[in-house]
Amino acid sequence: MTSVQEFIAEPDSRAQCVALEENVREFGLTYFGMKDRRQGIVHIIGPEQGFTLPGTTIVCGDSHTSTHGAFGAIAFGIGTSEVEHVLATQTLMQKKSKNMRISVNGTLAPGVTSKDVILYIIGVIGTAGGTGCVIEYAGDVFRGFSMEARMSVCNMSIEAGARAGMVAPDEITFEYLKGRPLAPKEGPEWDRAEAYWRTLKTDEGAVFDVEVSIRAEDIAPTVTWGTSPQDVVSITGSVPDPSAEQDPIKRKGMERALAVPWLMHKRTNRGS
Repeated sequence: MTSVQEFIAEPDSRAQCVALEENVREFGLTYFGMKDRRQGIVHIIGPEQGFTLPGTTIVCGDSHTSTHGAFGAIAFGIGTSEVEHVLATQTLMQKKSKNMRISVNGTLAPGVTSKDVILYIIGVIGTAGGTGCVIEYAGDVFRGFSMEARMSVCNMSIEAGARAGMVAPDEITFEYLKGRPLAPKEGPEWDRAEAYWRTLKTDEGAVFDVEVSIRAEDIAPTVTWGTSPQDVVSITGSVPDPSAEQDPIKRKGMERALAVPWLMHKRTNRGS
């Protein structure tokens, strides 16, 4: 299937996509359509094409637009009416977010990945821990991560309640972007861009509204046991017992999560 008409069966969705294709043709917008080998999920093709660059502001009608923050961009999801406003004006009225820094230092154990790190973080701060904040991920661990690993972390900033998440650009960022189709071309254009990108780091002694420090050695391979990203446990741990939780609100939430049929089935099979 290579056309919208063939690929999308639902009439309203098909009509929406057909209208989009007609509009981009009419107004001369760059568009990766169904037949374009570059098309795909925006959080992948943005970095892949070099469209996502340090210091840019990126918005998209998807909450996980925060993925692009891995490149040192301010990136966050917006609603449909806001998308219209951005396309028309390239502006958007926003309330200033609080600053939050999460530092993970030390050495991760073998087998611990970026997904384990962000799940552990969410387990520590909760799904509302980053509410109203843009998170900067700092420290040895994030500095050592690949761009793909950083994207995984920034992607899940939303599950931590944050507006966005980011990692300051560095040599790993620059190497990833070099030679990408939409990135600055190597030579004077690249040199100017890289010189600017190197300035995009937190000032020494900067004060954050919220600071969280985590030891890398405390993080084990992690899974979720419930219906919320904050319902996490290491693979060596056990699903918690709600009756042991002192906070009545948390206890009720745990009981609701464990009442989900497949979770009840798993607990029964484990004999817990």
